[in-house]
Parts: sequence; structure tokens; C-alpha cells
Amino acid sequence: MVQVATDTAEELADLFAAQIKLAHLELSLDLRLALKRVARIALFIPPLVVGYAFAMAALSSFLATYCGRLAALGAVATLQVAVAGIGLRRTVSALRRTPILERTGADVTGTLERTRAALSDRTRSSNARIA
Repeated sequence: MVQVATDTAEELADLFAAQIKLAHLELSLDLRLALKRVARIALFIPPLVVGYAFAMAALSSFLATYCGRLAALGAVATLQVAVAGIGLRRTVSALRRTPILERTGADVTGTLERTRAALSDRTRSSNARIA
């Protein structure tokens, strides 16, 4: 009876360790994929910024023919600040509503809790048979 209980406890510990390793692997795979995508985005940011700067210079140059260079630069700057302010406000608001890794953490926790519950039920049932 002691041997059966010991074997069961060892199997439960192995199963629990395997669940933890699986959760770790899943999270590291997700992180690796996210990092690759962020790196790809970062690769295209410099050309985008340069192109955007040229586009704003062209707009400013175009407006300068109608209202003077200083007014054109001020108008373009005001437009940029307004758009950036609205975009940052919406982005920060959306970020506050986004639970980062909450779902994944909840999935891992739920899986571990179900495993622990199943294992504790198995341990109780095998202990009930032994008694």
C-alpha cells in the first residue's frame, strides 16, 4: 500500500512538472513570435519616418506659396501635434483596456488548477481504496 501511494505521488509530481514545462514552452514560443514581429516592425520604421518627414516638408513648401514660410511651418506643426495627441490618447486608452498576457496566464493557471484537482481526486480515490 505504501509503495502504491509513493508511486502515485511520484506520478502526480511528474505530471505537475510536465504541465509547468508545457506552459513555459507555450509562453516562450508566444514571446519569441511576438519579438520577431516587433523586430520586423522596427525594421520598417526608419524609412517610414524619413518618407513622412519629406511629405511634411513638401506640404509646408506647398503652403508657403500661399501664406508664407513661417505660417506654413506653423500650420504643419499644429497639424502634427494635434494628430499625435489624438493618436497617443487613443493608444494609451486602448492599452489600459488590454490585459497583457492575462488570458494566457489565466489559461495556464486554469490548466494547472484542473490538473491539481484531478490529481488530488486520484490520490483520494487511491487512498480510499487502500484504507
